[in-house]
Amino acid sequence: MKSSTLVAAVFAVALFGTLFVGTTLAVESNPQTLPEESEVGAEMEATFELTDLFDEFESWTLAVETELDNATWTVRQYNQAGSEIAREDTDGPDVTQSVDIDDGTSSIEIRVTGTTPEIEAFSYDPPDRFTVANITQQREGGTARDIATHETHHYTAESREAREAIDRAQAAVSESSSDSAESSLESAISAYEGGNFENAINLAERAEDEASQSQLIRMGLFAGGAAVIVLLLAVGGYRVYKSRQQGPSRLR
Repeated sequence: MKSSTLVAAVFAVALFGTLFVGTTLAVESNPQTLPEESEVGAEMEATFELTDLFDEFESWTLAVETELDNATWTVRQYNQAGSEIAREDTDGPDVTQSVDIDDGTSSIEIRVTGTTPEIEAFSYDPPDRFTVANITQQREGGTARDIATHETHHYTAESREAREAIDRAQAAVSESSSDSAESSLESAISAYEGGNFENAINLAERAEDEASQSQLIRMGLFAGGAAVIVLLLAVGGYRVYKSRQQGPSRLR
């Protein structure tokens, strides 16, 4: 019985070690430059570095695609000394490049530039995002494995203004208990996601005002209640004081 338990434990440890090593040795993609956000129609640039290239395959194909418009690519391969040993410059929504351990490749740099795309469907939460680079590892025969997908928030001047108004309203509503403010906030978000930004701003400002009024009322009630308590205590204290002043003296 003890022998079976020991064998099972050794197998479990070995399996965990195998899985752990496989995970740590997977091809890694690290953004070197990746803007957190970009306005629709603006030019942007992003750079990524790939390392741990030959965790499983000694020869494979790098495939990268983007949603940037008018994209241009520069893909460089470097050896262990940091010297460039291969480079490809191309245009289009995607790029591929062969990667072979016999070439001495140690790392790969991917640079993509292009125009920030239009927003097809607006979303407040999660925010509107687009794919800057979807990087995969492909093997002969069609086998493919995802390496990483890098995204960036995109916006228009109108959508940003509406989002900022909703953000302010949301902060105010979270500190109040106003049902009307909550309803106005939900309507503002709905208008935003429908692309009606002017209406979204108006509704967000209404929600913020309603939340502020609710807070003022609550503060007023609290202050009024506190004033009543103070008044009652003062009156009670005064009565006690007067009763002691008017009571018979014990001195003869």
